[in-house]
Amino acid sequence: MTYRDLIHRITDAVKIDDDSSQDALELVVENVAAHLSDQTRRTFAAALPGELQSAAQMVLPASHLDEDIVGQLMDLEDVDERGARARLQAAWQAICDIFDSREVNDITAELPQQVAAVLE
Repeated sequence: MTYRDLIHRITDAVKIDDDSSQDALELVVENVAAHLSDQTRRTFAAALPGELQSAAQMVLPASHLDEDIVGQLMDLEDVDERGARARLQAAWQAICDIFDSREVNDITAELPQQVAAVLE
């Protein structure tokens, strides 16, 4: 799946523009990747389109990321909580389509409960 395909899936799912879809997608990738083990992060990044691989390979400690991913998107996009959650969930669903169910389960198992709960 290409980067544009991911953006269009989000745009179609929540009826937002491409720039807003891109923000949600990159935020999900960064937040998910920050919480993964090195091996899982490498596998995660390798499966993503090239445009997202550098964001997925960031090696920031998870403690540097605010676990309130909803608040991050609300601030970034000046959107309400419901809209932010819908965008994040659409971005996660688009990302999940790249992986098989076992891989999604492995990734989700490494996420903090607060992040996983928002994405599901």
